[in-house]
Amino acid sequence: MVETITDADIGSGVEVLHRLATVVLNEHANDHGLCVVCGCAFPCERAVLAEHNPALTRS
Repeated sequence: MVETITDADIGSGVEVLHRLATVVLNEHANDHGLCVVCGCAFPCERAVLAEHNPALTRS
């Protein structure tokens, strides 16, 4: 069976990723050069990956 992916499906998926990226960016914040969640040097890997997601939908 072949499943057809519609524009609505793609838009819905992008919206979910955008919301998740927003949550990650809000949680993984800079606290004097360290990520408040990870404790790693800021920006941590998760913050960098999340920053790339919303950039895909900016016009």
